[in-house]
Amino acid sequence: MQCSLCGHTSGEHDRFCSSCGATLSSNIEHTGIIPLLEEDVTEPETWLPESVSNLNAGNAQLIVRRGPLEGVRFTLPANREQTITIGRASENDIFLDDVTVSRKHARFDFDGANWILTDAGSLNGTYVNKSRVETANLQDQDEVQVGKFRFIFITAKDSEVN
Repeated sequence: MQCSLCGHTSGEHDRFCSSCGATLSSNIEHTGIIPLLEEDVTEPETWLPESVSNLNAGNAQLIVRRGPLEGVRFTLPANREQTITIGRASENDIFLDDVTVSRKHARFDFDGANWILTDAGSLNGTYVNKSRVETANLQDQDEVQVGKFRFIFITAKDSEVN
C-alpha cells in the first residue's frame, strides 16, 4: 500500500505510514469522520408519556434509538451538581465503547431550568435534530447523535409527574 502523503510503500495491513506517520487510506473508513445517519421513516415521531412516568420534574432520559445499545436508557438527574459526560473513555458517566465516539465527546449540564448539551471538541461532532452543534438547549423529544449512536432526549414535565 502506498502512502498518499509521502508515497512511501507500507505493508498491506499497516494503518499508518512507517515513513511519515500519515493514516493510510484503506483504514480511513475505520477511523475517519462518519456521515450523519440517514433518515429512518419507520422511527416513532415521539415517545409516549409512560416513557417518562418514573422521572421527577427536571430529570431527563436519553434513550438509544439506534446503535449498538438500542433501547438502553440513561437517566440524567437534575439534582446532580456535576456535569454529566459522554464519551468513549471509561471514566465518562455515559460510556459508549465505539470508535465513532471521541474519548471525551460531549457533556450535559442542567442550569436549573434547561438541559444544555455541549460538544467537547469531538472529531465526529455532536448533532441535535440532525444539525451539528457546539452547544444546544435540549427540548423534550430532541434527537441527539453522538458518533453512530442516536438518542431521543425526553424530559419530565410538571404535568406528567405523579
